[in-house]
Amino acid sequence: MIAHSRWSTSALSLSERLNKVRLARALALLSPLKRHLLHAIPLLLHFHGPRIPGYNGHATPCGLASFEPQEPHLEAASVLSLGLPSLRADWPYAIEGIYAMGSTGSFGQNPFSDVDVWVIHEPNLSADDILALADKLALLHQWFAGFEFEVNFYLVHPFQFRADKSYSGNGQVRLGVEHSGSAQHWLLLEEFYRTQICLGGKPLYWWPDARSTSEGLWLGDVQSLPASEYFSASLWQLYKGLVKPHKALLKVLLLEAYAWRYPNTEQLSARVWLHTTKGDFSTANDPYFLLYEAIEEYLLAIEDHRRLEIVRRCFYLKCAVRLSHPQQPKDWRYLKMQLLVSAWEWPDTLIQTLDDCEEWHTGQLQWFNAQLNELMLASYQTLLRFAANHGVNEGLRVEDLGMLTRKLHTCFNEDKHLVSKLNPLWSSRLQEPVLTVITSQSDRTHYLYRQEPQASALKGEAAVYVADNLASLLLWSCINQVCDDQTQWYCYGERKLGARLAATGKRLREAIRDTELKVSKQDLCQPWHYRKLVLLVNLEHDPTPDWPGQEVLVDIMNANLFSLGRTQRNMLGSLDVLSFNSWGEWHAHHFEGEQALLKAMTFLAPGIRRAAGKLDLRTLGCSTRLTFQLELAVHSLLKQVATLSCQANASSTLVQPLRIGTRSYGLFFNTLGVAYEDLADAPSIYKQMSRGHLLSIPRPGLGDDPFASVPELIQDYATEDVIQYFLRPREAGIDVFILNHKNEISHYVQHGTTVEALVSKVSQQHAFEGLYEMHGRFNLPQFFQLVRMQGELKAQPVGMAREDMGAEF
Repeated sequence: MIAHSRWSTSALSLSERLNKVRLARALALLSPLKRHLLHAIPLLLHFHGPRIPGYNGHATPCGLASFEPQEPHLEAASVLSLGLPSLRADWPYAIEGIYAMGSTGSFGQNPFSDVDVWVIHEPNLSADDILALADKLALLHQWFAGFEFEVNFYLVHPFQFRADKSYSGNGQVRLGVEHSGSAQHWLLLEEFYRTQICLGGKPLYWWPDARSTSEGLWLGDVQSLPASEYFSASLWQLYKGLVKPHKALLKVLLLEAYAWRYPNTEQLSARVWLHTTKGDFSTANDPYFLLYEAIEEYLLAIEDHRRLEIVRRCFYLKCAVRLSHPQQPKDWRYLKMQLLVSAWEWPDTLIQTLDDCEEWHTGQLQWFNAQLNELMLASYQTLLRFAANHGVNEGLRVEDLGMLTRKLHTCFNEDKHLVSKLNPLWSSRLQEPVLTVITSQSDRTHYLYRQEPQASALKGEAAVYVADNLASLLLWSCINQVCDDQTQWYCYGERKLGARLAATGKRLREAIRDTELKVSKQDLCQPWHYRKLVLLVNLEHDPTPDWPGQEVLVDIMNANLFSLGRTQRNMLGSLDVLSFNSWGEWHAHHFEGEQALLKAMTFLAPGIRRAAGKLDLRTLGCSTRLTFQLELAVHSLLKQVATLSCQANASSTLVQPLRIGTRSYGLFFNTLGVAYEDLADAPSIYKQMSRGHLLSIPRPGLGDDPFASVPELIQDYATEDVIQYFLRPREAGIDVFILNHKNEISHYVQHGTTVEALVSKVSQQHAFEGLYEMHGRFNLPQFFQLVRMQGELKAQPVGMAREDMGAEF
């Protein structure tokens, strides 16, 4: 063994003692089976063979440095029936070390926690070896999932966090569902240092001023975190907060506390080490508790008691120590949590409410989600200003920035038509037995309550959802599983409408049941398109009860329901368009009046055209009479609009005639847009067409440009409320075409730069402009490069690798 200095030997001894304490605490919070599974992790990477889970061929590298199975490992192998092969003592190892990190072994570990494991491989592994090892880790993840034990493996190069010339793969770690890509680098390493538990392999040299030796593993120095990383790390935490907002709030507030103390920031890893050198291995030296303590110190210093109260609730809920539940095990965290709650002066009623979080109803969830979102956005705004003053993170890849902000925009934008998904947090069941709709007579706003329609039941209660149309209420209830077949719907003052809502809700749940929710990186880099359309006919305004005719005659005569009988009455009073798009968003748009059908079809056509036929179309009749006849008529027109939208080309304009009420209309389709006109004045129509009335995007002056079709290609990409840049490198400079959020186009030539540099500069300008404006804060532009492929002009997302396009985000 190589001799260490007296200090390093002492530091290593302290670190190993802390490691034993953390491992013991982690095991104490696991069931007996999961303890064996945790002990099996180093075995499954040290050994490799056909009888070992994760086997994917004999060539996969294996072997863990300095690892010799101990009694707990052998017991785990016996219990789990692992057939361990013999491994020669001189067998070369491929893995430097295996470390659990995050909440494992800390206050933050709860019965639902997953285990994040860093597998640090030997630096000289070939690319093929790394791919084989990554494939094995994916198979092991699936194997552990079979025991309802989520283990996430991350393959890490030992020089990944160091400025080492021998490592050139720093930019190859891609942003994904669980991986932050380039969004955070040093902050991720700092979290690893303060929370890691060595499960096998070399000891980790993580304390301040530590350096690498052949005996131990050192990944890099984190004592001076760059200010430029705070912005991208806050973006990443906001993204993670879409699933686990209570956990993300704690981390984004830690970033805010770090920034507040900058440049004299004390890293939590240094605070952990300070406790350790003093011989403190108590719960006061727990990394998750120290995280809370650092946030508390910051919020008390700035006298922000409101946010501190929410932080305390998030910390309590994350730890899942249910103080009011008699069956709660009194583990090593119990007494500390009792002391904290006592110091916070929480009443028993609050503790009971938090402990019953699995039974929270929609109203409680709405309030808590709103609080978390407000606090996270406030922290982000603070960190955005901090980053603007200290420089943007040059290490953040443009494609990572674009995808993160695009995903955040889909969740935090203030579009009134967006129907948001409610984060269930811990609630196991959101279904409500009763839902009541109350409509304001002054502005026709609809309020949804979870109580019966009696004044005594509604007094003092807040609405769980508010919308300006019934379809939005219904869609929100269905996608969030707030209503089911047993839910009783009531409409205050309109008894029959409640029954229609219940019947429509049942059909709507069936229509959206198989909706594919996966969103890929390619989806976020492209203009959105519809994946599913559900049209609700006459849900809100239904003229059919006042029609005196007989329904059977409509079928016999194949009558036009939009211009019915001698009086030519339109039986379509309202049309609601419920759409799910490729960005994972649900929207609801309401149309009513004589031209509702025309307005709806004109509105839908561009998104239908971009879908290129890959679209699920549904129509649900909601009227009292003529239900299925209207449903069929609207659905037939919808399919015809879809067909004509896709068939339209630059050389011709397609026309769909339609009689509505006493007038005849035409829907006009071409590649430049869709419009409807009254056919009573045909010469006027063609005159308007010749003047470009249907042209929604004016062409820029292109002169003798050989690529005169560029605006036509761009037209297919035009998306409302999204800024898009189309770039084409040429000898004279870069042609830049810009579509603004109103789909207005402009063109200029940029000299003396590259596509990558231009995209980076524009992205940073958009990220930091309007620092004090919250509206549109994540709506960064999309970038496309115009290229010729087999003679045809194509637009490709800038910076996105072809093999990465289909990956889920």
